[in-house]
Amino acid sequence: MIATPTSSSDWNSYNAARAGTSAVRPLTERALTALRATHQNLSGLRAVELGSGAGIEARRLLQEGLTVHTIDVDASVEERMHELTSLGVLEHRTGLIEEWDPLPLADLILANASLPFIPRAHFAPVWERLKQALLPGGILAVDLFGCEDTWASDQGTYLTLQEVERLLDALEVIELNERNEEGRSFDGIKHWHTFTVIARRPA
Repeated sequence: MIATPTSSSDWNSYNAARAGTSAVRPLTERALTALRATHQNLSGLRAVELGSGAGIEARRLLQEGLTVHTIDVDASVEERMHELTSLGVLEHRTGLIEEWDPLPLADLILANASLPFIPRAHFAPVWERLKQALLPGGILAVDLFGCEDTWASDQGTYLTLQEVERLLDALEVIELNERNEEGRSFDGIKHWHTFTVIARRPA
């Protein structure tokens, strides 16, 4: 992967490394907890995952009985995603997030660190589609990147706190956590500036 990833970067190495672990990201687990607050039984609910990678999160969603729609730009994950269809209903596509229009209606929309790599010129329309696809009572769980992140450039979408808060207008914010510190990435040490968001569309 290049130093500053974009939506069209070569994600093969990263996804191959992730395929070697079964660790579900914390955001995914917290999103499921938020969804259970209004749905005791998740079976039959619908989820959209933007940036499926090796399918670790999709596997977790399928285990809960959700119908899952996924997308990833990396064609090398197609075989892994196909294998997951043995666990439940999964529809996967290869392509750019910004080109998926319209999105399927969903009770859960999940994007673990994928939205920031959408070019800013395309970000607003994608965000509008997310809100339109989210069903009443549905959960939106996403990572967004801040303007002080090492990777910040005009090739992606890197936001201020005020911009993030404006994106969440009309949603019930369950969690908004900002991280602004040194840490590790796939390529080594970098400065992370991120916003972890969990929000609900009012019923």
